[in-house]
Amino acid sequence: MTPLLLALALVTQSTDIEREAAAGILRQIDSLEARLKPTENAQRLAARTDAGRDRVLARVATVWNSELQSVADWIGHHPEVGWHEFQAVDTLTALLRSYGFQIDTGVAGMPTAFVARWRSPAGASGPTLGLIAEYDALRGTQGDFHGDQHNAQSPVAFAAARALMEHMTQARVPGRIIIYGTPAEEVDPPAKGIMWRAGVFKGADILVRSHSSVETRRDRPGFGVCCLNIDAVKYTFTGRPAHQLSAWNGRNALEAAVQFYSAVDHLRSTWRSEHRVQGVIPEGGIAPNVVPDHTVVDYFIRFPDEVYLEHIARMMDDAAKGAAQMTETEVAITRYGEYRDGITVSALEELFFAYAKKLGAPGMQEEKGRPAGYEETGWVSRDIPGVGISVRSSSFANHTYGMRDDNFADIGHKGFLLDAQLEAAVLFDFLTRPELRAAVKEEHGTLAGLQGQYLAALRRVYAPEIGADTALSKESRAELRIPQVKRP
Repeated sequence: MTPLLLALALVTQSTDIEREAAAGILRQIDSLEARLKPTENAQRLAARTDAGRDRVLARVATVWNSELQSVADWIGHHPEVGWHEFQAVDTLTALLRSYGFQIDTGVAGMPTAFVARWRSPAGASGPTLGLIAEYDALRGTQGDFHGDQHNAQSPVAFAAARALMEHMTQARVPGRIIIYGTPAEEVDPPAKGIMWRAGVFKGADILVRSHSSVETRRDRPGFGVCCLNIDAVKYTFTGRPAHQLSAWNGRNALEAAVQFYSAVDHLRSTWRSEHRVQGVIPEGGIAPNVVPDHTVVDYFIRFPDEVYLEHIARMMDDAAKGAAQMTETEVAITRYGEYRDGITVSALEELFFAYAKKLGAPGMQEEKGRPAGYEETGWVSRDIPGVGISVRSSSFANHTYGMRDDNFADIGHKGFLLDAQLEAAVLFDFLTRPELRAAVKEEHGTLAGLQGQYLAALRRVYAPEIGADTALSKESRAELRIPQVKRP
């Protein structure tokens, strides 16, 4: 492996096993990037003189400052957690209707999911530009709050879409714009996974999304996801109630849950150090004088790659079954959420970053991040190329009250405007530059083909350690059931 490729591997893949399995794949990615030259092409596109593009970016600023910043502030002051974002959806869809979008609500069976479509007066024969819009808040001890700045993501997308609509109408550019209203990013099951399985995103040629950050950074090409591969799993233990003075007449589901929780802690030394297994016991019984007959242990099981993640999950299943057997209780295992590696396309990462430099974005970081797809589930980015715009919009970490307060400060407002302009710039070039569309299609298609080889290589490399049994049965995979929420 050359020093350049070794340096790439050390940043692109975070574990020894990944680097060993990915060596050949990385050489192919390196060869692809050398041929497509995404950095040079992005810098050329951003540096060129283009009056149409510049008018679009100026229009984004006008629309943001006159209308959409106040919408972001309003959502920020009226936080609603996932599956309950009724006020936000009503406000956002009404605004999109006034722009001329056709709206479908309740998509994929989710009351607070929507799809908004607009077709150019010049026809739909051009590219279909997709924008992801989020609006859910975090749950907190002091009440719901927008400590991840999802309040701004929809208005950011709307500002970019509005300016592009006007350009396409005036310049008679064919194509479509679709805005995907995606709820409940902070809770499970993952809404984008449900929408992906329902085919909601089919037909989009590109997807863009923005998200709050403390820095402006682009990612390397390859396979990854923002927060590690995850299985969200609930282990429900069922026993038999009895009076605690004659506890032998019952079967204690809490003791089963505690035995399981303890077993998981004892398993940690047998797992590779990169694992992150986080659990709580949200249901542990009702009264101390009644033997608990129903308990729930809720875990997020995380690992950098999905193959070893399956190994950990299988061992945890066995531990849960063992705890149930020793306490003569029963256990039901429900995988209610899955997050897997997505695909990062360098042509779009470099393009957004080149424009970020051009527009003077704050917090610029030259070092590239680990591949992370462009949205948190990974599934969507395996099918459709896209990019997540990440501009410094807060001086506080994500999921904090400081980031919430920055929603309404200059650092937030200016960061959100830049997000909108960068989304518009990337989509404008994709719309008007056939050579960019061809490069994106080739890079994404090649990486999608290599991802299967990468997973197969991981299984081969792990085999001496964990054996061939590295896949969970189909019956135990996530069903991603949508919570039933009534509108207030």
